[in-house]
Parts: sequence; structure tokens; C-alpha cells
Amino acid sequence: MTATGPIRFVFFDLDGVLFDPGYREQGAKVGVSTWRALFDGLGITAEHTRLKQAFTNGHFPGYMEWTDEACRVLQQYGLTEQVFMAVLEGIKPMPGARETFAELKRRGYSTGIITGSFKYLADRAGDLLGIDHLVAHCDLSFDPEGRLDGWYLTPCDYEGKSDYFHRLARDAGLTPEQCAYVGDEVNDVTLFAEAGLSIAFNAHKQAVREAAGVVIDQPDLRDILPHLA
Repeated sequence: MTATGPIRFVFFDLDGVLFDPGYREQGAKVGVSTWRALFDGLGITAEHTRLKQAFTNGHFPGYMEWTDEACRVLQQYGLTEQVFMAVLEGIKPMPGARETFAELKRRGYSTGIITGSFKYLADRAGDLLGIDHLVAHCDLSFDPEGRLDGWYLTPCDYEGKSDYFHRLARDAGLTPEQCAYVGDEVNDVTLFAEAGLSIAFNAHKQAVREAAGVVIDQPDLRDILPHLA
């Protein structure tokens, strides 16, 4: 959607919008994510490709089952807290992110993240950028020896993003039309149709670009600010 009234709450995707995983994703059902960066860091990129293809071909009932299996594979291949932290700390913020959130705060907007990525990375973005609300899909836990020993998955990706969008807007006393959403991938398209202002940022898939009210090509987050004036 394009803006139909004053925007008061700006929601963001995380991977590819606030942080740059450093690659593009070609799949029609799969978006850019830090999940691949973690598989790469562990040296098992082929396993990520296998799981992604299985999801694309409908072998998992939904993304929750897909990511649950992905966590099992990471555990099987010996993911440690040290490797996990090194990979996620190595992912760089998008150019202009700090300045953008400073300006949003100055203007009085509420801000939020709804992401299918890792809670650790969302928390890092929250601390770095001063984001008000954080909802992230995967929270990993490690045993005293630093080995992956568990995970908690929140249903907040694909259609689940919409559920949390409406919940957070309602808790803030706002309508969806008073909210903006900034995303870059296929799992953001549902929200593009529901937010008062939808912005495709650094999006390379035509279907994603066509679904948004505003398209920003340059990977500098400050370019969203004129559309929120």
C-alpha cells in the first residue's frame, strides 16, 4: 500500500534490510536470511541448499517445520556458541541504519522488527539502533560447554509476520493504516498489502517490488525517510 494517513509506527524486516547478509537469494519461495550465513560459517552450505529445496518443493508442512529441521542439522554438525557469535557479529548493519533510526526517534515514530531470523541478531539491532519492539523467530540455547542444545521458534515469519504486525499495532492503539512496513523479500509480501505504507527496500525480486507502494533501490536506509515525512 501507499500511505493513506499519518504514519506513527514503522516496522522493519531484519535480514537484508537492517543487516546485510552479503548475498542475494534467487528462490521464489525463499528469502535472504542469516540462516544461510550460519550454515556457511559452519561449512555446510550444501545442507542449507538441501533444506531450502525441500521447503520449496513442499516437503515441509510450513516454515516452522523447515527451521526446526534446520536447527537439528546445525546441532548434528556441531554448532557451537563461539561459531554462532562469530557469524552473527560479523554481519554488518545496512548503510544509514544508525542515522535513520536516530531521525525516526527525533520525529517521534515507534519502531519494531518482525523477523524470521535469530533473536540474538534482533537483540543486537535493538541495542545498536534503539528499536522499541522486537519479534524474532529463532532463539538458540547452548550448554555449559558451548554446544547447541535447544531452540525456541516463534511463528513470526511469512503469514505469521502479519499476526504480530496487527498485534503490536493494536497494543499501541493504532490501525494498520497508521503503520509502515519496510521489507525486501517474498516473506514480506503479505504485510505489504496490510500496512498503510509499504516500502520495498533493496529488493531484487520483481514480485516483491510490484507488491510494495514504494521501491527503494539504493541500499542506504536513509532513503526511506522522505517517504515518512
